[in-house]
Amino acid sequence: MGEVHKDSKLVAPDGGWGWIVVIGVSVVNLATRSIEPSFGLLFGDKLRGLGVETTGASAIMSTLDATINFSGLFVGPLIRKYSYRKVALVGSALSALGLIATFPAESMAHMISTYSIVGGLGVGFAWSSTFVALNHYFSKKRGQAVGLSMVGTGLGMLAMPQAVQLLLEAYSFRGAVLVLGGISLHAIVGSMLLQPVKWHVKTEKHMKIEETEQHESKGTECETQLPLVEKSDVAALTASAPADIEKQEPTGKKQSQHLFRIVSTASMLSHRRKVSVISSISSMDFTGSTAHVHTHVVSDDEDDHFGGLVMKKLGRKRSSAARNCAKKLLPTSEKKKVKDEPKLSTHPSHESYWKRVVHFMDLDLLKDPIYLNILFGLSIFYVAEVNFKMVVPFFLHDLGYTKQDTAFFLSMTAVSDILARAVLPPICDRVKITRRILFMIAAIFLGLSRSVLAEQTDYTALMATLVISGLFRGATLINFTLTISEYCSLDKLPAAFGLHMVAKGLFIVILSPPIGVIRDVSGSYPLCIHSQTLLILICVAAWAIEYIVTRTSSKKKKGATASTDNTVNDTDAQYVILIILWISKTLSTMPERYSIPLSSTAVRRTDDGSGQKHIVQTSYGKSRVM
Repeated sequence: MGEVHKDSKLVAPDGGWGWIVVIGVSVVNLATRSIEPSFGLLFGDKLRGLGVETTGASAIMSTLDATINFSGLFVGPLIRKYSYRKVALVGSALSALGLIATFPAESMAHMISTYSIVGGLGVGFAWSSTFVALNHYFSKKRGQAVGLSMVGTGLGMLAMPQAVQLLLEAYSFRGAVLVLGGISLHAIVGSMLLQPVKWHVKTEKHMKIEETEQHESKGTECETQLPLVEKSDVAALTASAPADIEKQEPTGKKQSQHLFRIVSTASMLSHRRKVSVISSISSMDFTGSTAHVHTHVVSDDEDDHFGGLVMKKLGRKRSSAARNCAKKLLPTSEKKKVKDEPKLSTHPSHESYWKRVVHFMDLDLLKDPIYLNILFGLSIFYVAEVNFKMVVPFFLHDLGYTKQDTAFFLSMTAVSDILARAVLPPICDRVKITRRILFMIAAIFLGLSRSVLAEQTDYTALMATLVISGLFRGATLINFTLTISEYCSLDKLPAAFGLHMVAKGLFIVILSPPIGVIRDVSGSYPLCIHSQTLLILICVAAWAIEYIVTRTSSKKKKGATASTDNTVNDTDAQYVILIILWISKTLSTMPERYSIPLSSTAVRRTDDGSGQKHIVQTSYGKSRVM
């Protein structure tokens, strides 16, 4: 019979203090990120006074985004060396310091050095650390946690435009910046709530039966038999055996009979009699594997000597065989984690400096083509998102709407955004569709709704399309970062998220200027928004192509090898096909729906100073009173 032991495993809390962490992350997001959509309202008059309105806004925001994203190079190593809590505290302090130090600014260089660089570095550290903390506290309810934590950003987007407008009227630019800097200090309080997960982990107990009798030891075979001792090894063992190992029984028959048989390692060990031999291989985890063993029927003493040689040879093959067997016995959901684990170097002393850097920063992730495609899609979507937020206030101003109107439009967009982030995460956690598929579906509707928005001029139509766009924005962003945590193991997540931020920074630097050129050359804000929709569709198309290629290759390997984590299930494949058909239809009809000749006009409202509104016909940058 066997002895029963209790074995424990630490699992994510999926609740408890985790919900306090969600509140802390919401506070950090509210204090550090909510001011960004109101940048034009806060800095607009100041930049106009310096004579660098458009150029200054573009330079400051581009530097801010680049700093936030390139801080990802340091996030992974810092979190690994210290903790996500300490990094979040430092980031929150830097974010507040950068904003407060901007209040006496009288030049664009001052704003870039304080608001963009110091503040951007702090926002990058704080944002990345909070995301890593959430992924440590939640596993099954990760989508709900991330969605609810993003509500803080949505609330900030809702309240901040109105708050900025009131602060500017009451305290002017300097006073408003100081008050907002004080608000951003609350991020430190939120960071304090990010306690180490080891303080709150749950212990999951399961039963483990350990066999005590030698002959009851039975193992489960791996999917493929592992030749722990090769035929060449058998020959070497036979040659090294004593010459007198072959003895004659009284009957005159030779006692050695050279037989090859496949035996279970566990059953082979059960036939051993000497404790010393068993102890020498006690650390070997071979149960369930098979070995080709060349056996002799010999006396006990010679059997011990020859068995020792066999055990010695088996010991040399212990590491590789045990690892291979363990990988094959792992469930499918765990195979990727084994794949992501760094391989041990057999010659660490000769490892080059570059290899040490790669290992320390987990740059081996860049060898994974699927991860690179995820980075490409998320980065190109991020470019469209950032440029849309920057363009919308100018687009509404070009149509003749006041600052109060613009603030109200942005606030209503934030309301629908918050609604989507609060309602959709529990639904997304229950549906059997991957996060990337959900992201792709929402992204398509987001891009199309923004293109429809670009063609509107009426107040009611603008409000309706902005609200719908806000809903799809929330549905998209709740799955934005989860596409990374869904693919990468938890130990690789800080580095994966850091590289993701760096990729976003690179794409912002590369693609934002061409989008600005489109606006400057054409003089058309609608055309600029349509170009952002095109970027979103490129993201969806790149992922759809990957799914098709992966699906095709997995079909070819079906039956020959086990399916991997990258294999697409049938439900996902159907959604991908529908998405591709939708994109094809959309691209074919866009020239008819959204053709924007430079001579076309848009209705604009303006005020001549007398308090009366007049209708003006705008030809994308050129206006005249009708």
